[in-house]
Amino acid sequence: MPNRPRPHDAFVPDSAGADAQGILPPMAGAAEAGDARTRRMYLVVLGVALAWLLFWYRDTALSMVEIWNRSDTYAHGFVIAPISAWLVWRRRDFLRGLPITPSLLGIAAGVLSGFAWLLGELASVASVSQFALVGMIISLVWAVMGTAVVRTYAFPLGFLFFLVPFGEFMFPTMMDWTTEFIIGALRLTGIPVYAEGRTLVIPSGRWQVVEGCSGVRYLIASVVVGSLYAYLNYRSMKKRLLFTAASIAMPVLANWLRAYGIVMIGHLSDNRLATGVDHLVYGWVFFGIIILALFWIGTRWQEDEERAPVPPSAGSSSNAAGVPGAWGGRAVLLGAALVSVLAWSPVLAYLDRQGQHGPVQFAEVPAAGDWQPVDMNRLPEWSPRYTGMRGEYRAAWALDGRVASAYVGYYRDQGAGEELINSENRVLPSKDPVWTLAGYGGRDAALGGESIPVLSTEMRSVDGRILVWHSYWIGGRWTTSDYVAKLYLALSRLRGEGDDSAVVMVYAPFAGEERATAGRTLEQFLGEMGPGLSGMLDRTMVR
Repeated sequence: MPNRPRPHDAFVPDSAGADAQGILPPMAGAAEAGDARTRRMYLVVLGVALAWLLFWYRDTALSMVEIWNRSDTYAHGFVIAPISAWLVWRRRDFLRGLPITPSLLGIAAGVLSGFAWLLGELASVASVSQFALVGMIISLVWAVMGTAVVRTYAFPLGFLFFLVPFGEFMFPTMMDWTTEFIIGALRLTGIPVYAEGRTLVIPSGRWQVVEGCSGVRYLIASVVVGSLYAYLNYRSMKKRLLFTAASIAMPVLANWLRAYGIVMIGHLSDNRLATGVDHLVYGWVFFGIIILALFWIGTRWQEDEERAPVPPSAGSSSNAAGVPGAWGGRAVLLGAALVSVLAWSPVLAYLDRQGQHGPVQFAEVPAAGDWQPVDMNRLPEWSPRYTGMRGEYRAAWALDGRVASAYVGYYRDQGAGEELINSENRVLPSKDPVWTLAGYGGRDAALGGESIPVLSTEMRSVDGRILVWHSYWIGGRWTTSDYVAKLYLALSRLRGEGDDSAVVMVYAPFAGEERATAGRTLEQFLGEMGPGLSGMLDRTMVR
């Protein structure tokens, strides 16, 4: 019969497993089970924290959803989070070999993101608040799970920034680029064209470049799809960046060719084609062909997918859940991570109580120089497309047969849809049924002894033309920049001065080629009546 092992044989040192003291190392299965439980615990903590964060800032989150629902340009927002979750899930094996260590850098990022959210709310810039909310989500993942996890899942987390409906600021610039390309291409092909603003007149008819011609919708869709394609098909950062850059450049060029093609189809068909629904169908078919061509070219340099590294063995110093320090210290870090992103809503509530609130009562604007009040019916019927203001002021004055008018839209207690700087607020909408843009620009004007910037807009209708100068007034500061205006608004609210703001417009009618005369009228009007307008705003702010 074979010899049975003696009881003490189990404790004889063996180079295959026991240490010098004759004690066996921990069982690998037990260590891996402990690591798995620790990882699950951190994932549960992260899940609860993210749910709390989204509930705490639900108004900001729902503002994104509302825009996705009403705008086809941003409807892709509904699929961004599911795609990001899928990208994380397909790399779930990578998590097993990563140390999960609460990060002070993540907490610092949470503080910066939270402060950015506060500034966005103070300045009523929804996109800043929305970007900051996504930043807080990523910062919370970073603070709870650690730098190694965020580095490994950098693209899936960064892809969440496409949740933010962003890009409307590009409309005017891209409309101008499209207009200039069409004009150049038409002249290059021998077709005479007369351009006035974004209105083009060719022998076969009149065309106008509107927001749908800007290509912003194509650009946003291309960047979202192109960046995802680059991440899934390339491992090299250089190739990913080059393909993403191509997905930005191609739709811009494609949109120019599309717009030129639509005009040419209409011209050659005597406006029987490319003027109705086929206009849109042609645009999307052309865009689809361009994107498919881009992807087909991209497949020539496709790379194999990255594989998950082999997790370290049990007992290794690179433990998958190796968090140094006592559990008490870890709890403090996790609590600090939550505070870093949740503390900003109470701060906003405090600042909201500062400054003036309630109805607006305008002070009087005294006549100055030889200007005399006249009835508004001496000017063409026109109103800017501004909404959400707390009060409107409009009056007209005449001097030596020349008429000038002032319009003030006054804002207070600003919020979503009721703020001064809003993409929907326009001096002239692109599809106004009466007025057409004839020219625009910027200049400085004398407001009494003070020089302020103004934007100039020239409009025409069947009844005549008007020249409009406008500027923003925020708590006593003047600017024509949307971005500077938002900074002034945030600064004013941080200082406890409230959010009183206004758009101030002065305008004068003219006929034919008398634009220079209208400009001189407005110069004299602002020089003499401007101080009264500015004083009226100052007095209204403290009422």
